[in-house]
Amino acid sequence: MSQLTMPDVQIDHAVEGDIAAKVRELFGEDYAVIIIDSDFTTFDQVERACISLFGYSRPDAEALSMRVHTAGEALAAVLAEKEARRALGQLRGRNVLARVEKV
Repeated sequence: MSQLTMPDVQIDHAVEGDIAAKVRELFGEDYAVIIIDSDFTTFDQVERACISLFGYSRPDAEALSMRVHTAGEALAAVLAEKEARRALGQLRGRNVLARVEKV
């Protein structure tokens, strides 16, 4: 069996900086709502919360629940600060562990 080799990749740090600046420009005032895996929350609770709070479809909510379970946490939404904090309260009210982080 032949060995796989990776090509040499040149990183243009100026472009990386431009991308980071553009992301800050687009989402600088937004906050990430991150759902965290816990032993006391069921897949169904996470799915229902994502459907009702963020407008997820059932398949997308199921996929997010699996990401939370396998990775320990997953991004559920990016919202303005007030809406993100409101969603955090609603998630916690549904027994779904979550946190909010500035993007």
